[in-house]
Amino acid sequence: MEDLQGKVVLITGASSGIGRATAELCADRGAKVVVNYHSNEQGAIETVQAIQGRGGDCFSIRADVTKKDQVEAMVQRTISMYGTVDVLVNNAGGGIKQSTFVDMTEELWDETYALNVKSVLLCSQAVLKVMLPRKSGKIVNVSSAAARIGGAGESIHYASTKGAVNTMTIGMSREFVKHGIIVNGVAPGMVETPFHDKFSPNDNRLERLVDSVPMKRAATALEIAQVICFLVSDTSNYILGETITVSGGR
Repeated sequence: MEDLQGKVVLITGASSGIGRATAELCADRGAKVVVNYHSNEQGAIETVQAIQGRGGDCFSIRADVTKKDQVEAMVQRTISMYGTVDVLVNNAGGGIKQSTFVDMTEELWDETYALNVKSVLLCSQAVLKVMLPRKSGKIVNVSSAAARIGGAGESIHYASTKGAVNTMTIGMSREFVKHGIIVNGVAPGMVETPFHDKFSPNDNRLERLVDSVPMKRAATALEIAQVICFLVSDTSNYILGETITVSGGR
């Protein structure tokens, strides 16, 4: 399939997990891919090598997506390399660490909102400067099924940020559709990625929760990437403001 042939796709947090799988799949479908990372330089290198090894066109760039100046520099570098940005995948995010609601610190709350919500604002604003004059573009916000479940006892801070992302997806889609820009979201459930080890390093979280999934398994990163690639392709042009849940029924 080459349904993204020639498109420029910027993916935040693309050094591992869902971001990496999305980067590789978009490249396989003909896109020029920008691999954003913050701290996992080795992962970004491996992602680029995997794409280039299959003949794909990509480069990596380090940027803290919670910092406006770094985000704007990332988008300008993308334009200087590829001329434009056709697609933004707001994938960067995380839960930082587990916490009960009572023990939640102000610092953890603010850091989680900066990573998961402010980053969507900053990255979207930066690419919209390119998309609005051209009257075309697609944005996909990666949310989480946790927004619906609530994260009681361990991740209300994370779940609530993803609820905010869902609301942003609806609002952005309705504000920018008149300019030819399509915004949607994807809400993964349990996925086999490094997220769980970072969020809960001593808990075997994935193993503990997977039994609550009706399909009795976690998704692969590729299964989530396939839905993202569907949303950024022309096949989905009449889907607007939706957040597609990919959770095995959970």
